[in-house]
Order: sequence, then structure tokens, then C-alpha cells
Amino acid sequence: MVLGVGCVGMNASVAVNMWNPNNILDVGRNLSFRFGLLILNQPINIQRDFMLCLWNRASVRVAVDGGANCWFHFLQGTDCVVPELVTGDFDSIKQNVISYFRSKGSEFIATPNQDETDFTKALREIQSIITSQNLQLDGVIAVCETAGRLDQILSNLNTLYKAKDILGNIPVYQLARDSLTWLLRPGSHQINVGDEIVKKRGWCSLIPLGAGVEHVTTTGLKWNLNNRLMEFGGTVSTSNTYSGDPVITVKTSGSLVWCMGLCDDET
Repeated sequence: MVLGVGCVGMNASVAVNMWNPNNILDVGRNLSFRFGLLILNQPINIQRDFMLCLWNRASVRVAVDGGANCWFHFLQGTDCVVPELVTGDFDSIKQNVISYFRSKGSEFIATPNQDETDFTKALREIQSIITSQNLQLDGVIAVCETAGRLDQILSNLNTLYKAKDILGNIPVYQLARDSLTWLLRPGSHQINVGDEIVKKRGWCSLIPLGAGVEHVTTTGLKWNLNNRLMEFGGTVSTSNTYSGDPVITVKTSGSLVWCMGLCDDET
């Protein structure tokens, strides 16, 4: 069973979730990493060549409502594969974008249910594709900037918490111009951030959203936690960095959002 951008290892009979962000950041050379790609309704600020590499390497590509506008704008002057699926409640997508992608063969599935966000509903459509096509994915990457409206930022993070009930053990990553974010669920984790990010003293954060986490222990950070309670109104680990070791370990009794800064030349 695969968890994270890598695999599950065993350490003293305890399952360790192994994460290697460079499988995403070096996706052009790492052909073994299989993923689905979502374009959310945010401007695409990721470096163009890298973004096109992600798009072309994805096993399935989905534009989410207004995200179709963003991808249409990004594609100007580029001959590129259109999304296999455009989904959402379609309150944001422009009519000319609908016409264009329909003419190129994209499937459109309306998801009008207002009890969930278009992002969450898009994950359900991804799961349907996985089931119908018997796809094997190591992750789903959602392209979205962590900027702008706070309510939408928090809503996107909430979808990370809901994803396990939709996709099972397939992790979901939020990729922005300068950061990569995903959820660390209860248990032991090993994150190989790579020498380059450590050398450039990139930032990282561990954030308990929704509920406190009673026991958190880390290694490899400049400011480590030792069996620490993390909660809003108490301790949160933001603007942290690395001690010099490219491998970070996190043991947590509850779910934590892990967010890490990316080098300028990566995305």
C-alpha cells in the first residue's frame, strides 16, 4: 500500500509514511510517480514549463469550474491536451471556455450540490474515474495559490481533511507558486525535503486545524517539538526551517497540515 509521495516503510514494527516532495518537483524525470491533476479557480502562477510538464505527465486532468477559465487563459498560444473532465456547479466558468473545451472533446459533469465545494466534489469525480478506468495513482495534485480570500484558503484545507473518506489512501497535495501543502494523518512520518531546500533555508510549518493535537514530536527542524501539545490558542509551528538534515520526522497523535516553501527555480 502506498501512502504519500513514496511508500510505506517499516521501522520497529511501526508503519512510517514516507514522503518525497521531489517526486512532484522533479516530475519530468521521475516517470514512476502517477498522479491526477486538478486546476482550481485561482490564477496559475507556476513556472510555465514546469506546469506544462505536470499537465502532460498527469494520468487524468480535471479543470474545476472557474479553473477551466484559468487553464484556458494559461494555454493561450500553446497546443496542449485539453482536460478530460470539466466539473463544478458552473457558476464561474465562461461560456466561450465551455464551447472551446467541448469542441476539443472535454467531458462536462455538473455537480450542483451546495453542501460541498467544487474542489471536494471534483475529488469524488476523480474517484469515479479511478474506479471506472482501474487507475493506480500515487497522489492527486491540486494547483491553487494559497492567497486571496481567507475563507477559500480554509475551505481548500478542509478538503484535505475530507479527502481520505473520498480517495482512501491516495494523498492530495496543494501546489502553489512557492509552496507545497498536504495533510499528515496520525502516525509516524518521514519527509525527505532534499538538500537544495535545506541549503536555501526554506520555510516549513506544522499546523493543527480544527482540533488540538496532544502529542507531536519532530526531528530535523530548527525548532523541534518534543511530545508537544499543538492547538490554536497555544502552540503552532509556523515560519520554522530545517536544522541541516534533509530528512524530517514527525510523530503525531492527530492530523497536522504540513506546508513547505519551494525554491524559486522549482516552480
